[in-house]
Amino acid sequence: MSFVDHSFIGAGSVHIQPYDKSAPLLPMGNISEFAFSFEEEKKEQKNYLGGGGVRNVVSRISSITGSIKAHDFTPDNIALALRASLTEIGATAITDEALTAHGIDGELIPFAYLPNLNQTITVTNSSAQEMVKGTDYELTKSGIQVIGGAGISSEQLTVDYTPLPGNMIQALVESGKEFTLFMEGLNDAQEGKPFTIKVHRVKFSPVQNLGFISEDFAEISLAMDILADVTITGAGLSTFMRLDLAE
Repeated sequence: MSFVDHSFIGAGSVHIQPYDKSAPLLPMGNISEFAFSFEEEKKEQKNYLGGGGVRNVVSRISSITGSIKAHDFTPDNIALALRASLTEIGATAITDEALTAHGIDGELIPFAYLPNLNQTITVTNSSAQEMVKGTDYELTKSGIQVIGGAGISSEQLTVDYTPLPGNMIQALVESGKEFTLFMEGLNDAQEGKPFTIKVHRVKFSPVQNLGFISEDFAEISLAMDILADVTITGAGLSTFMRLDLAE
C-alpha cells in the first residue's frame, strides 16, 4: 500500500462577522497566523495493585483558545485589539468648534477631527478677529500650531473646517462583543487544494502590545477564547468549529 502525501502549508483569507450577524462577513486582510490551542484537564486513577502506573484516565478539554496575527491596521482590526467602538466620520463641514489656546510658541492645538487641509480653514480669536495662517499659526495634520508673539494669546478660539472622512475608535467600550470567524484557505503544499474553517463563537482579549512608532512593519497579535455555540444541535456536530478539506 503506497502512502499518500498530506503535507500542509496553509494560506488564505480570514473573515469576521458579529455573532448576531448584525454586519456582513468581511475579510481581516493580511493574516500571517491563525492557530488554535487546546488545554486538557485529566483525572487519573492510579494502579494500587502493584507495579505502579495508571489504571484508568478521564480526559476533558477545559478550554480552547486561538490566536491571529494581523498585518493590516484597519479600523476594524484596531477596534478588535482595543475592544473598541467604531464610528464613521463624514465630510460634513464644522463651524465654531471651540479651542483653548495658551498662546505659547510651538503650542499644538488639535481639532476634534482630522482636518481636510485642501478645504478652507478659518481660525478666529476671542475678539472675533480672523487669525492669519503663516503669521499667527501654521496648519498641521491634526490642527494648528501657534506662532508665538503674534495674534494668538491665552484665550478661546473658534475654528471652521471640513473633516477628513475616516473612523473614530473609542477604546475599551465593547468588552462583551462576540464574533464568528471563517477562513477560506488553500494548501500551498498540495497545489492549492481548498479548505475552510468556521469558528462559530469567539470573544477577543485586549491586545497585549500595540505599537504605533516602529522601524518595522507593524502587526496586531490578537488572542481569543473559543466558546461553545449552544444553538448548534445534532449528533456529531461540534459547537466549537468545523473544518472542510478537499481530497
